[in-house]
Amino acid sequence: MAPTGTLKKDGDLWEELLSSLQTSTNTRKYKTVIVVGSKKSGKSTLLARMLEQKDVGLISGDPGVEFNFVDVKDDDKELLGRMGIYTTSTETFLPHFLTKERIEDTLIVINLSLAEPWTIEDDLLYWSSIIEQHLKDLEIENGVLKQMRQRVSDLFSSYVAPDARNDQDESSNILLPIPDGALTTNLGVPVIVCVSKVDMMGHLTRENDFSEEHFEYVQWHIRKFCLAYGAGLVYCSPRDNTNTKLLLDYVRHLLFGMEFNMEAQAIEPDGIFVPIGWDSPAKIAVISDGFINFKKDKAFGDQIKKLSDVRRKQVIKCEDDQLFLARMQAILQEKSKSPSAQHKVLEGEAKASTRSPPPGDGVLANFFNSLLQKKPGSPASSVNSPISSPSPPPSSHLTVHKKPLAPQVSAPGPKGGTRPPAIARDFLAKKKKEKETDR
Repeated sequence: MAPTGTLKKDGDLWEELLSSLQTSTNTRKYKTVIVVGSKKSGKSTLLARMLEQKDVGLISGDPGVEFNFVDVKDDDKELLGRMGIYTTSTETFLPHFLTKERIEDTLIVINLSLAEPWTIEDDLLYWSSIIEQHLKDLEIENGVLKQMRQRVSDLFSSYVAPDARNDQDESSNILLPIPDGALTTNLGVPVIVCVSKVDMMGHLTRENDFSEEHFEYVQWHIRKFCLAYGAGLVYCSPRDNTNTKLLLDYVRHLLFGMEFNMEAQAIEPDGIFVPIGWDSPAKIAVISDGFINFKKDKAFGDQIKKLSDVRRKQVIKCEDDQLFLARMQAILQEKSKSPSAQHKVLEGEAKASTRSPPPGDGVLANFFNSLLQKKPGSPASSVNSPISSPSPPPSSHLTVHKKPLAPQVSAPGPKGGTRPPAIARDFLAKKKKEKETDR
């Protein structure tokens, strides 16, 4: 009998283990994160970082919708649940994963791109209106919707800074009053606004003439929206993997209640982190009090302008060589047909030739000057006629030594021709006298 009893106890043990395992599996939570944003706003790279992928290349294109999941474990590596992450850039796919059955376990991330800050206001208004309208279309029961909105309200009111939690009794759950202007639109779903591509701040400063005040104005505008919707705010750079781990940890904290001890950050322009419930109208007013070139009552689009509206780079297109030469040839031919134009051209060349040339080109310049100064009616010199070497222009820095030229004899020309030089006449007279003496 004893062995039979032992087998029975072992069977009960296995049943207990299987039962506990099934209970543990059923208690594991499944949560949904939906990341929405315009095309090329960095959603795919952000998803890869949230999946904690170490090697993230440049992801081109927009697939429309993406899905993946993250296993959430506690400090003892025990599996708490699974978090499915969807990304989309169009409202068409939103009804497929923002469903009535999963709405109570859903968190929404509105992804914005700081590479194009002039689109931030339109993206915020577009996605907030799309989400709000879709939630209405789900026709959630009034009781369930009221509970969802109460959870968001409690999440906002119960925020306590990490450094103040030690002084507060863990058993106490104090709900602070919601300030005026905060949570005026309660969607019933936790929302985080993620400003991606903060690594483009340097590019905006160089190419778009952005100053520190530009980024403060953008932050002021986004924080006003987040306060009205009771949303959190995270600035991150998926490309440089900046604050993406912080975003993932904060999402785990909101959905699974995991410990989160990160303080709010509102000083560093590329590392802004505003948890849900931390912000207030007074804190946001500190930013607007320092505005010099921006006005609070002026439209966002009139103050944050597109790159092409600020600086248009002129591109000078070079003319084709053959077209340029053809055009110049036509101009020269047109000038050659006009006598007045030809006279002006010759006159301009003559004036240009009277300018003092550089010392090294003196001989060549004098030669061309002599050609230009020759009268039109003077006879052209023969090929055999000697040409005297032109002298360089006078200069105090140049000393020119000339050697005497050998006497040249010119034959007596016909009547009325060129008269021979004096040294030639003396030579001929001497020869004539010698011939007479010989006779």
